[in-house]
Amino acid sequence: MKSLQAHLNSWSGGSSLPKLSNGQWNLSTLVGVVFLVMALLQVVGFNDFKNTLDGIGLSSSPALWAVLIIIAEVWGSLSFFKIRLNNLGRILSDWFALLVSSFWFYETLKLVSEGAAGQLPNSGFFGKYLQQSPGWWTVVEASALLAFVLYLKSAAAKNK
Repeated sequence: MKSLQAHLNSWSGGSSLPKLSNGQWNLSTLVGVVFLVMALLQVVGFNDFKNTLDGIGLSSSPALWAVLIIIAEVWGSLSFFKIRLNNLGRILSDWFALLVSSFWFYETLKLVSEGAAGQLPNSGFFGKYLQQSPGWWTVVEASALLAFVLYLKSAAAKNK
């Protein structure tokens, strides 16, 4: 069994990039940009984003939820760019990307299945600047984002 110091060294050492093809890196960059644009527009219209989260059912501390979602989107986006991260930073970035894309998929699917499609003015993906009422189109968007994250993370894990 490895010592604790050996585990910590393996996490903090190394800053290699995943071995992806050019097409996979292009798709990865696109996903990273989507996460950053989402976070930026949510920060710019923070009060509206917070109110949107309250409207979709996150009424206990919507400001805290908003901050956590924005941090997860920014940190999660880092692993999609050709940025050298240490192993712990890359692992955390991968988890945040998976968590935030799963969050948007779950919330969107929940809103549509509960009949909120067309009743709420905004799903909150892009803050107040690209308002999309929850519906099947937003489910497709959230599903595509989750699918691309899963595909890219599995490709990166397979090509280590």
